[in-house]
Amino acid sequence: MAKASSINAISQFIQRCRARLGDLWWYTLLAFIVHRLGEVVNLVIGLWIVPKYLPADQLGAVLPLMSVGAFVGFPIAIALLPVGKFLNVFATNKEYGKVKALLIDSCTLSILFAIGIAIWLFVDGDAILERMHVTDRRIFIPVAGFAIITCIDPIIQSAQRALKCFNAIVLSGFITPYVRLIFMLLLLPGLGALGYLSAQLAMSLSGVFIGIFVICRILFSLGKRESYIIHWREMLAYSMPLLVLTLAARVQMPVETFVIRHRLPLDVSAGYYYSTMFGSIPGYMTSALLIVLSPILSERFEKGQSTEKLFIQSIAMNLFVGLASLVLVALVVPYVFRLPGPWVGYEEYSKYVWHVGLIAVIKGLQNIFMTHENACRRFRYIWYIVPLYLIEAGVIYSLPAWHAFQPYLPYALWNWINVRWVLSLQSILILIIAFNAIFLIAMTVEWYLRRCLSVKGSANYEIRK
Repeated sequence: MAKASSINAISQFIQRCRARLGDLWWYTLLAFIVHRLGEVVNLVIGLWIVPKYLPADQLGAVLPLMSVGAFVGFPIAIALLPVGKFLNVFATNKEYGKVKALLIDSCTLSILFAIGIAIWLFVDGDAILERMHVTDRRIFIPVAGFAIITCIDPIIQSAQRALKCFNAIVLSGFITPYVRLIFMLLLLPGLGALGYLSAQLAMSLSGVFIGIFVICRILFSLGKRESYIIHWREMLAYSMPLLVLTLAARVQMPVETFVIRHRLPLDVSAGYYYSTMFGSIPGYMTSALLIVLSPILSERFEKGQSTEKLFIQSIAMNLFVGLASLVLVALVVPYVFRLPGPWVGYEEYSKYVWHVGLIAVIKGLQNIFMTHENACRRFRYIWYIVPLYLIEAGVIYSLPAWHAFQPYLPYALWNWINVRWVLSLQSILILIIAFNAIFLIAMTVEWYLRRCLSVKGSANYEIRK
C-alpha cells in the first residue's frame, strides 16, 4: 500500500512539473537528459571499445562508407522539405484526411526512392567498394542498409516532429545508444570493420522501427484520405527558399571543418578532434530544444497566436545555458586533458575548446532564429544569409592559400594581409567565429527592426481607434 502511495505521489509530482514547464520545456528537458545518457554510452564506445577492437586504418576506411547514405539521400531530403511543415499545418487545422494523404504519399515516394537506390547499389556496389579500397564484399550489406535508411528516415523524423510524437522521439533517443553498445560488444571483436558497420546499422534500424510503428498507428487512427493538391502553391512557396538555403549550407558547413584538415598538418587535425569533442558541450541545449521547438512554434503561428514569447524564452535559455556551459568547460577541460586517455599528447589543444564552444553557442542562436522564421513562413533572412554563407566558405577556404592570389591583388592589400594573417588553427577558428557573429548580428538587426515596426503599427492602430 505504501509503495503504491509513493508511486502515486511521484506520478502527481511529475504531472505538476510538466504542467508548470509546458510542452516545450518538458520535452526539451527529457530530450536533453536522454541524449546526455546516450552521449555517455557513445563516449565509452568511441574512446575505449572501438580503439580496442578496430585498427585506425580500418576505421578510416569505414567512416567514408557510412557517408554514402548521406550523399544518396540528399535528393529525397530536398523533395520532402515542405512535408513536416504541412503535416503540422493540416493537423493544426484538424484536416486529418490531408495528413493521411500527405503521409502516405511521402512514405511511398521515400520507399520508391530507396528501392531505386538499392538497385543502383547492387549494380554498382563493387565499384564503390573498390574506390574505397575495401576488399570484404560483405561490407556492402550494411552500406546498402545505411543508404536505404537514409532515404526513409527523413519522412519518419519529419512526421514524428510535425505531429508532436515527442514521447516516441525521446524513447528512440533512449534506446538507440544501448542497441549500438550491445551490437558493438557482440560483433566488433570477431568481425572488425564489418561488425562496426553492422552495429551502426542496428542502431539506425531500431530508431526507424520505432518511427514506423508510431506512423502506422497514426495512419490507422485517421479517417479517409483527402487531397491536398490545392495547397501545392503554398508548399512550393515554402520549399523554394529552404532549397536555396539548404544548398548554400551544404557548401558552407563542410568547408568550416574540411579546411582545418586540408590546410593544416594531420596532428593539428587530430588535436582539433578532441577540442570539438569537449567544445560541442555548450551546444547540447540547442540540439534538445530544436526537436520540440519547430512544431510548437508552427502550431501557434497557424492558429494566429503569438510566437514571440516562446522565441525570446528559447534564445534566453540557450544563451544562458550555453555560456554557463562554455565557462565551465573552458575551466575544467585543461585538467581533463592531463588525465590518462586517448587525448594524451594533445594537451595544448585544450585552449581551443572555448573557441569551439563559442561557435556552438552562436550557431545555436542562429538555428533558433531560423527555426522560428521558418515556422512563421518568413524567409527574408535568406536574402542576406545565403550570400554571407558563400562569402564565408570562399574566404575560409582561400585565405589559408592566399599567397596564390598575390599577382592579382594590389601590393598594399597583399602586404596588409601578409603582416596580419598567420595560418594556424587559432586563426581559422577566429575567422569562423567572426563570420558566425556577423550572421547572428544580421539576424538580430532583422528581428529588432521587425519588432520596432510591429510596435509602431500597433500604436498607429490604437490611435486610429
